[in-house]
Amino acid sequence: MLLTAASFAQEGLKPLTANINYLYGDLKPVPTEQNSSLNQNKAASLTLPFLDDFSYSPTMSYPNQTLWSDSSTYINSGFAIAPLSIGVATFDGLNKRGYPYTPNLANMSSSLPADTLTSKPINLAPFSTPVVDTSLALTFYYQARGNGDSPEITDSLLVDCYKPLEGKWKTEWFKRGSTSPNTNDTLFKRAFIQVKDTAYLHDGFKFRFRNKATTAGNFDHWHVDYVYFNNNRNSFLDTTYNDYSIGYIPSPFLKNYSSMPWRQYDTADRAYKNTVFIRNNSTSIGTLNYANNTYDKTNTLVNNYTGGSYPNLGIFDTAGWLKHAPMTNPTYNYTMATMTGPEEYSIKHYIFRTSPDFISQNDTVIQKQTFSNYYAFDDGSAEGGYYVNGIGGKMAAKYTTRVTDTLRAVRIYFDPVGSISLAQTYNFRINIWLQGTSGPGNVLYRDSIKNPAYYPNGSFNNFSEYALTSALILTPGTYYIGIQQQVATGIVVGFDKNINHSSSLYYDSGNGWTQSSIRGSIMIRPVFGAELPVGVKENLTSKNNLFSIYPNPASDQFMIRSEQMENASYTVINAMGQKVAESKIESQLQKVTTENLSNGIYFLILKVNGRLMQQHKIIIQH
Repeated sequence: MLLTAASFAQEGLKPLTANINYLYGDLKPVPTEQNSSLNQNKAASLTLPFLDDFSYSPTMSYPNQTLWSDSSTYINSGFAIAPLSIGVATFDGLNKRGYPYTPNLANMSSSLPADTLTSKPINLAPFSTPVVDTSLALTFYYQARGNGDSPEITDSLLVDCYKPLEGKWKTEWFKRGSTSPNTNDTLFKRAFIQVKDTAYLHDGFKFRFRNKATTAGNFDHWHVDYVYFNNNRNSFLDTTYNDYSIGYIPSPFLKNYSSMPWRQYDTADRAYKNTVFIRNNSTSIGTLNYANNTYDKTNTLVNNYTGGSYPNLGIFDTAGWLKHAPMTNPTYNYTMATMTGPEEYSIKHYIFRTSPDFISQNDTVIQKQTFSNYYAFDDGSAEGGYYVNGIGGKMAAKYTTRVTDTLRAVRIYFDPVGSISLAQTYNFRINIWLQGTSGPGNVLYRDSIKNPAYYPNGSFNNFSEYALTSALILTPGTYYIGIQQQVATGIVVGFDKNINHSSSLYYDSGNGWTQSSIRGSIMIRPVFGAELPVGVKENLTSKNNLFSIYPNPASDQFMIRSEQMENASYTVINAMGQKVAESKIESQLQKVTTENLSNGIYFLILKVNGRLMQQHKIIIQH
């Protein structure tokens, strides 16, 4: 299993043990009703053509059960690099629940049977008489590794065909892995399988893909796209398709996150442009149109954008992704209304033209923009695991709050460690750091020791939510939220390779904080929204300037200069809402000693006759 490591191996990536998306709550479960053998036996055989490009990947993680009879492959839009169209079928070492086929595999270099993708029965009898049709062919495109783990030379991807009258499968094609990690090989390759054996030409024919892999985790990836089975095929002439497609889910409509708390959103957080990946899979230049529509959670159209017409869409093999800015970097000028609760917008991106398109389904992609109670950099899928070496190693992500809010929990996607005994030794603490000179600075909050997830009963594919021992009030500012591990080998956290927020990720393996050099996004999601402690309101400013405070930041003391001493008092509350100091104001220049207070943010509450007059945020830095 190959690792992607940064300089000095202080930080790195490795394959995960599991796949979060099979059980992640936003995704559809296995369509069990369609999987039943009873329904399969009753269903009529399919007829040609057979075509699936898996463009339904943004809404389904399992194969289309009207075409396929099993569901162990992972349908996704994140693991492949430059797919022909959005969505691929990924083969790995995990079963259909995202759990390793062999969790306790001793020999990690072994290659064992893993995923299968089997077509529903197809009726090929019409092609057997009076003359056998030798133009029947199955084609598909495949990629090794992509954003995943490279299959080794002992691993393989195979295609079998089924002889209905004999009840036997025969391998017609296979491809072995490589001795190299394939880090520079990002092209999809085409496979052409001619189906001419007369034993196949009956009702009940099937074909299947399968792979051999290390079945102890999310290893040895193959990605399959553009599966097409039909007659009148030619291996030399039938090599391209008159198809324009969208390749990925477009980039988020937020500058610095993939989602954020609705209370924290401001128009300044909006990305005024995003990126759409459009390609031409044919061998000729053509004309293209692009548009997008935005819908709110009631499915009401709230914005429309038209990118116009582009007459010279070049061929992907030579020109790559389209670079016409009005279509591939469209301006987003919709001002989202003030939110009074969680909100979700759907943005429908679509391309179109007057001439027929080979696959119309990949011309439309629906993107979600969520405003809930958490910050996220990732898109909910993990293509790798991030780790930091060294006992006491730290990782932290940068978040900025615009209004005072309460941090009450942190959600983290930990790679399951495999057993409760291991989980008990993989200790960590959730820490919050203040802004430093160039990254995290002083510790604002350090929580109790916790343990990552493990999978005793298969219930492991989740963001684990860790409630803070004491909810933490964060005033507007920049904070770094993450963990400090207690083990040398590193605790692995899910890592999204498709959205790049490496500039917001920092690590410290013992030599000080360093900005991450690995492209992608850490899967750490701070959760906000609890009530502020009694007496502390969100508005920290006041028109009643009866008091002035200095210095701020303070070290061992600060002063309260008062124009109103009669019945005046002050209270100091720490960021967890606990009262740490309280006294009457007895002079025009009142000294408040802070030498016994830890570094961090505090709130100063100033009252006259028991009524709140002013509030101030005090920073203590010894």
